Amino acid sequence: MHQELQELAVRFGKPLEITRSLGPNSYLAVARTRIAEVCLVYQQPTGLYLTMTKPFYPAGVYRLPTGGILPGESVLEALERESWEETGQTAQVLRYLAHITYLHNEGRLFHSYVFLLASGGHPKPQDHLEQISDFQEVAATGLLAIAEKLEGLPPDFSPELKATWADWGQFRAVVHRVAAQTLAEPKAL
Repeated sequence: MHQELQELAVRFGKPLEITRSLGPNSYLAVARTRIAEVCLVYQQPTGLYLTMTKPFYPAGVYRLPTGGILPGESVLEALERESWEETGQTAQVLRYLAHITYLHNEGRLFHSYVFLLASGGHPKPQDHLEQISDFQEVAATGLLAIAEKLEGLPPDFSPELKATWADWGQFRAVVHRVAAQTLAEPKAL
């Protein structure tokens, strides 16, 4: 995978490399088969960024679309598959924004590969198992407001997540802060 990440950096720009320690985290501790995901930062024709929600999320909670990387799947293959499943669009990569490594639960690692994508307009989810119920467009600064909302979620247990909302929110907030930071930085020419 290291080779692939280097090639992606050459094609789409060197990403911001971030490591975050989350400590004990019930969301990441659940017996998960995945150890990495892609994060889809869709830039809409309006210049705003696409966020989504699901019916079981707490009221008013939206986030950037993400999706797991399947065993044997490359990062780019996952990006293309998840783009189609979550929005019905082909992945038109504009920039490789960030690679986030999360340290959690006694040294376990999880990775988020964050990409800026050109959106073809209104999303139409193709995988109904994703349960996406609505989309909302926000400015880059709106991603910071989303991070704050996620960080403030209660410690209530979610049967859908098999974890607490607080731990899920702490994990999900990181990518929103990093995306807002990288979108604010001018692209190196």
